[in-house]
Amino acid sequence: MINNTLVWMDNVVNIILGVFMIARKVLTFLVVIFMTIRIANAVMIVMIMMKISGEELVLSGTYQCMIRYAGDSLFLASTTWILATVWEVLALCLAALIAVKTLPSIIGKWFTVLVQTHVSCFAR
Repeated sequence: MINNTLVWMDNVVNIILGVFMIARKVLTFLVVIFMTIRIANAVMIVMIMMKISGEELVLSGTYQCMIRYAGDSLFLASTTWILATVWEVLALCLAALIAVKTLPSIIGKWFTVLVQTHVSCFAR
């Protein structure tokens, strides 16, 4: 439960931070992809939970849990991981693109401030 909340919070923060750095069309694309993947994952998880069965056994004083997957539960579980990975790769590529585009301006500003402070220090 907490892990799920952290994942959602991470994704929402990524989208909100993207508002300030990318164009509106790209943001719309990201929100659509994000919601599509999240809804598809939720539906697949519900389908998995409907087909899964668990059993608790006590053997020689130890508790053993047996989980039985019926139908295509394993395939659906793999699909949820694949969709989540696609979202993360897309977010990583976009973050790298933003970093590459903004890095020269950040370095230029940093270098300008560095030169100005050195000039003001050594001009005295």
